[in-house]
Amino acid sequence: MEVVNLHVNNDERDDDSQILLDIVIEKKAAETEKKARILLKNVSSNRVETMTDKVAYVLNQSVDSRDSDIELAWNYWNIFESDKFNGHSVTKENLFALTKVRSLSRERARIQNEFKLFQASSDVKKYRGKLEESEKETAIAKKPSGIGNYSVYIDETGKNDEYLAVGSLWITDIGKDDYAKTNQITKWKSDKNIKYEFHFSDLSKNRLEDYKEFFDLFISLFRAHSFKIITVKNSGFSKLELPITDLTFQLVYQGINYEHHTSRAPLPRILQVWIDRDEEGIDRQKLASIQERLAAQNIEGLYPETFEAVNSSDHHQIQIADLFTGAVNRKLNQSGNNHKDELADYILDKVNLNIDDLNIINDKVDNSIIFNL
Repeated sequence: MEVVNLHVNNDERDDDSQILLDIVIEKKAAETEKKARILLKNVSSNRVETMTDKVAYVLNQSVDSRDSDIELAWNYWNIFESDKFNGHSVTKENLFALTKVRSLSRERARIQNEFKLFQASSDVKKYRGKLEESEKETAIAKKPSGIGNYSVYIDETGKNDEYLAVGSLWITDIGKDDYAKTNQITKWKSDKNIKYEFHFSDLSKNRLEDYKEFFDLFISLFRAHSFKIITVKNSGFSKLELPITDLTFQLVYQGINYEHHTSRAPLPRILQVWIDRDEEGIDRQKLASIQERLAAQNIEGLYPETFEAVNSSDHHQIQIADLFTGAVNRKLNQSGNNHKDELADYILDKVNLNIDDLNIINDKVDNSIIFNL
C-alpha cells in the first residue's frame, strides 16, 4: 500500500487563517456600521421605539447625559416615562417601576463603544477606561453643558435645469417631545390612509390638499425652524457633484454665521447635517468634504458631530426640505399654471419667500447668497 504524505506549510495555514479572520472582522464591522446608521436614521427622524433608540435620542439631545448615567436616566424618565415620573422627584414605588439605571447605562455604553456615536468627553472616557489611543494625544473638545443644536436637513434640485439650488430646513431647538410630534404626524397620515412619501416631483392633482396639510402640520408642530436656500446658474460645470458640494458647504457655513450673528440661534452648538440619500459613494465624499472645510474655518463654539445621508422614507424633515426646495425649483425653472405651481406658491407664501428676491443671475458658487427664511 502506498503511503500518501501530505505536507502542510505552516506559513500557508497561518495566512489562510488570517484571511478568514479578516473576513469575519470585516463582516462584523459592516454589520455594526449598518446598525449604527439605522440608529442615526431613527434618531434624526424622531422615530424611536426600542430602548436603544430612546437612549440614543436622549444622548443626541443632552450632552450632559453622555457623561453621566444619572443625567441619562433622569432625562429618559422625563421624556419617555412621564406617567411614572414628574420631572422633579420620584417615589420609592415609582423608582421600582421606572427603567433601571443599569439597563440605560448598558445601552449607553453599547451606543458609545460599539457604534461610536454620541461620545462622552475625553475626561469621562478616560475615567471609564474607554479613551482610544488616537484620542490620548489630542483630547476631544469638551462641549459646554446644556449646549444646543443646529439640525440641518438638506435637499438639492435643478441638475437638469437652468438653475441649481440647494435648500434646507434648520431646526435649532430640539425638544423633549419631538418624538411625540413625529408620532402625531404619523397618526395623521394613518388616519388619512396616506402611505406615500411627500416629494414635490411626485405631486399629483388629487394629492394637492394633502401636501398642503402635511406642510402646515409640520411647521405648526416644529416651530423653532427656518428655511435656507442658495442658488447658482447651471452652466460651465463639467461635473455637477462639485458645484452641489460647494453650494451645500456655503449653505451650511453662511447659515451658521447668520444664526449666530443675528442671535437667533447663537453658538455654542452641535452641528448635525442630514442629506437625502442618493449614491453612497458620492454622498460620503460630499459629506466628508463639507465636514473638512467646516473644520478648517475654526468656528469657535461649533462642534460638528453627525454628517449623514438618510433615506427620506418616513423622514418628515427631509420630505419638508424636499417640498421647500422643489417649490423654489418650480418657480425658477418650470413655472406654469397647474397643481405643482399652486403648491409652490402656497409653500413660498407660507415661508414668506418672494422668488424675485433670489439672486438668480449669480454664476459663481462662492458668491452665492443664502436666503434665510
